[in-house]
Amino acid sequence: MTAFEEERIDLREKVWSFLDIEKNARFLDVGLGHTAHSLTKLVASGVAVTSLDVDSEILSLHKSNAANFVQANAAQTPFKNKTFTVSLAYFTFHEINPALHRKAVSELCRISEKIIIVEPEKAADPVCQKYQKIMTAALHSIDKYEDYQTLHYWTRLLAKNGASVISTKTLSHKIPLRGQEARNYIGIVIDNMHEDGIAEKYMKKMQSLTEEIMSKGMVFSNINVVIGRA
Repeated sequence: MTAFEEERIDLREKVWSFLDIEKNARFLDVGLGHTAHSLTKLVASGVAVTSLDVDSEILSLHKSNAANFVQANAAQTPFKNKTFTVSLAYFTFHEINPALHRKAVSELCRISEKIIIVEPEKAADPVCQKYQKIMTAALHSIDKYEDYQTLHYWTRLLAKNGASVISTKTLSHKIPLRGQEARNYIGIVIDNMHEDGIAEKYMKKMQSLTEEIMSKGMVFSNINVVIGRA
């Protein structure tokens, strides 16, 4: 395993250590995704989990997990007030239309006692800024989203919905992606873009960025953790 990979894994483990999951908590896992990373971690922690996703195909991929599964939009759920101890949106909001962020946070405040948002931030590294710009435009072209926000954006959004911010944490990547590892990584990104039906022009833009990433390196953006109480 490379130093870049080790750091990525280490930072994600630090996120979970910061969350301090209580065994008797009732969790809503907001946004299952293809990897079901947050669901897997929550199930392993032994808490009661309900997993929410708008995509029925994604839900069907992970039905073997020890959790309840509900197909719904995070901005409009079927749950009663304060059904959950915690709603966790782990790397979810950047894939939701920003126009719906406030409504979704409002809904999570209604149905849960605590809200945890874990999100990658807008990049500070110039090469990563180029990478994010291409990804955002590419996903928008197929009516999907890859929109990154600041820590202040999330704390302000919680406050606007009447939630108090209990704590925040920012975890920073330091080790750049570069060399052959960068070529391999971007190759996977381009393969995924192709599978999603993204236009060739965006894949060419990403391919043209590969040499710069290989030579200069690309430091991934910070990971922000925001915990609020409704």
